[in-house]
Amino acid sequence: MFPARIADTTTGEWKEHPRFPGILMKPLLTSADNALANVSLVRVPPGREVGRHFHPTQVETVYLITGKSILTVGDTEVPLEAGQIVAIPIGVEHALRNVGPESVELLAFFTPPIS
Repeated sequence: MFPARIADTTTGEWKEHPRFPGILMKPLLTSADNALANVSLVRVPPGREVGRHFHPTQVETVYLITGKSILTVGDTEVPLEAGQIVAIPIGVEHALRNVGPESVELLAFFTPPIS
């Protein structure tokens, strides 16, 4: 038996985000896999946005796999493109808007895990 679970981004079911219509999520690793973090694949279609929100007890680390977006952290907007990564501190309001012609896909890491 292999002592670790391997997550595959090409399998599993996409589900609509519970708070952001049109945003799709696929959980990859949960707190059952890693007591210190969880990881989800997120898809933001063209013209869609993950609205302003914050995490009261988690750092959210976002790695953009594909696409172009505008990341808002607090009151500052910055471009975030494929190949870039950012850590958003605990309690800081943030949002992400797809500004390109293709879907944005990103990995969202939460530490500690969202239960």
